Amino acid sequence: MKKRQIPTYKGTHPDHLATAEQLRQQGLKPHPPEPVALLAYQRGDTTGLCGLHERATAVPLEKHPAG
Repeated sequence: MKKRQIPTYKGTHPDHLATAEQLRQQGLKPHPPEPVALLAYQRGDTTGLCGLHERATAVPLEKHPAG
């Protein structure tokens, strides 16, 4: 199976994209769950990649009833 190429942004990204954590903070989750882009970041001595998702396709987090 051929890997698909997705864009990678360094340090910043377009406003229409968000990390899964940013979506969660807004009561949303990624849909589909696969990222459409990657964000390369550096915090101190730590570097990494995280997925970016389309804000427009995000769906509300499921609410689980208490009990």
